Amino acid sequence: MFADKLKKLRKQNKLTQEQFADKMNISKGAVGMWETGKRTPDKDMLIKISEFFHVPVDELIKPSSGYYYYYYYDDSELRPTEEELSYIKKYRALDEHGKKVIDYMLDAEYARCSAEVEEECPTITIRHSTYKVSAGRGFDLEDRDSWEEIDIPDTPEARKADFAITIIGNSMEPIYSDGQIVLVHEQPAVDIGETGIYIINGGGFIKRNGGDRLISINPDYDDIYFSEGDTVYCAGKVIGTV
Repeated sequence: MFADKLKKLRKQNKLTQEQFADKMNISKGAVGMWETGKRTPDKDMLIKISEFFHVPVDELIKPSSGYYYYYYYDDSELRPTEEELSYIKKYRALDEHGKKVIDYMLDAEYARCSAEVEEECPTITIRHSTYKVSAGRGFDLEDRDSWEEIDIPDTPEARKADFAITIIGNSMEPIYSDGQIVLVHEQPAVDIGETGIYIINGGGFIKRNGGDRLISINPDYDDIYFSEGDTVYCAGKVIGTV
């Protein structure tokens, strides 16, 4: 499965979750969710991971018992130094007993030095709306049937959040992407320049407060201006992402 393949590829390339997250420009928590199978990356991120490790996308996602051993770095990094070549020459001159002694020591030291001590990402449970915002799909925050509970990485922002909700569409890119889960603190209004979850005539939107309008960060999308008779209220402030 993808979760196992990603974790193995990352470890083969001697990357911690945090290091890999930095290279992908995502949060460490997202990597943790991928590697535990709780979430999967979207199509664009799959392509980015594929290019990073030089692994075909279908090889990443198709069920299989194994896969090729890929590296994202140049093969020149594997070329032995003059000192390493001298060690190889000495090793080849040893008898079987000597080689076994060196093999034992090498395996032990390799295991000690390459052991990756990673803390399992702690999680907390939070309410998550089964509806999505930004595409005009209505949802009722008071409707118990529209909620589920999900586990997310335990972060300071997550502890302050009252609920989480999934974005659909790209009107708020590059800050908030399609399929991303955002954390929301319930409050009746947000300051100008802050991002909130708004219910407009029954439709849920994630937008930035522009004072006289709601702003779409992506310039390909128009801002939302209010008309007489519109029903608009703020469901909360976006305080982070999962």
